[in-house]
Amino acid sequence: MRFLLYDRVLDAVKGRSIVAVKHVALTEDHLAEGYAGRPALAGSLLIESMAQVAGWLVHLSTDFRVSAFLCIVDDAELIAELPPGRSVRIEAHLLSLSKRWAQLRCVAADEEGRTVARVARLNYVLRDIEDPAEIANEENRFRYYSGWPLERIRAVPS
Repeated sequence: MRFLLYDRVLDAVKGRSIVAVKHVALTEDHLAEGYAGRPALAGSLLIESMAQVAGWLVHLSTDFRVSAFLCIVDDAELIAELPPGRSVRIEAHLLSLSKRWAQLRCVAADEEGRTVARVARLNYVLRDIEDPAEIANEENRFRYYSGWPLERIRAVPS
């Protein structure tokens, strides 16, 4: 991942949900020129951030045995701007998961809990990963990029 748009995973429940945080900093290159005349996180980058977090939930829920490719963003709503110095909490929830398809929804809220964006459906096409070394590599990427040890992932309560 070359353009990581979240900072840390805060919580994860395999097969159900994941929560991450993104801090908007003025030092980010894409904020230098501003957005609509003011420095703020562009809506497209916020949706990308949400898609990255949701993609990790797919990986976690399949024990890193699939690659997830975002193919549809449906019913996205950008509600408020995120200027530098603000943080956004991103929550992704798994709606359905099959052998070849995953569907999730996401909500992003600021520090005060106000919703700043939502996506009703993020659809991913899935490709199996057969090589154990590649599966291990995906697990390691998750640990590195999320700051979240796999041992802390909670299972769905029965």
